[in-house]
Amino acid sequence: RLRYVEIKHGRVAQLAFLGHLWTYAGIRLPGYLSKDLAIRFEDVPPGLAALPKIPLAGISQIFFFVGFLELAIWRQNPGSFPGDFSPGSGFPVGFVGNPDEEQQYSLRAKELNQGRAA
Repeated sequence: RLRYVEIKHGRVAQLAFLGHLWTYAGIRLPGYLSKDLAIRFEDVPPGLAALPKIPLAGISQIFFFVGFLELAIWRQNPGSFPGDFSPGSGFPVGFVGNPDEEQQYSLRAKELNQGRAA
C-alpha cells in the first residue's frame, strides 16, 4: 500500500511542478476563469499568489473533481503491480505498450526517482 501511495503522490508532484513551470513561462488558457467576476486566466499570477485570486467556487470545483478522480477513477487495481491505477484498457493510466517484467521494473524505478525529485 505504501508503494502505490508513493507513486501516486510522485505523479501529482510531477504534474504540479510542470504546472508551476508552465505558468511562470507566461502560458495561460484563453478566456475567462470567472465571467461573473471578470477574471481572465491571464490575470491570475503564477505560483501560490494565484490562490487568493481564484474564487471559492473554482477552488471547490478543483477539490471535488480531484476527490472524484481519487475515489472513483484512479484506484489501485487489485492483484496488479503498485502504481497501476488504470480502471481498464479503455482508459490507461499506467504503462503504455506492453513492456516485459524487466522493463516494468526499470520504468517503475525511474518513476519513483522522478517523483521523489519533484
